[in-house]
Amino acid sequence: MDLVKGYLGSDVRMDGSIETNNSLRIDATFVGKISSSHSVVVGVRGRVMGEIQAPVIKVDGWVEGDLKAGKMLEVLGNARIEGNIYTPVGGLKLRLGGEFKGKFIMHLPK
Repeated sequence: MDLVKGYLGSDVRMDGSIETNNSLRIDATFVGKISSSHSVVVGVRGRVMGEIQAPVIKVDGWVEGDLKAGKMLEVLGNARIEGNIYTPVGGLKLRLGGEFKGKFIMHLPK
């Protein structure tokens, strides 16, 4: 398992945008845009209202907004997603219990 370099805890509420070259885990309430060149995890206590863009995205919390994964997006069992999902062909894992409402758009890897 990779070490998470950035963390927003459940006692945080933040508005704005985040750009990072490292991995990021969110258990906070975040409103805005998140961009990582590594990975983004929305934990079971996380609530994100906005776009997330990263090679690897894992959601086990609540997201309202578009998710753009360059390699893989994993919707875990507690996830509640309302927004569009963009992944390369074969880049979506959906676990039992996870919910998704929106469009799913697949593209060929670059």
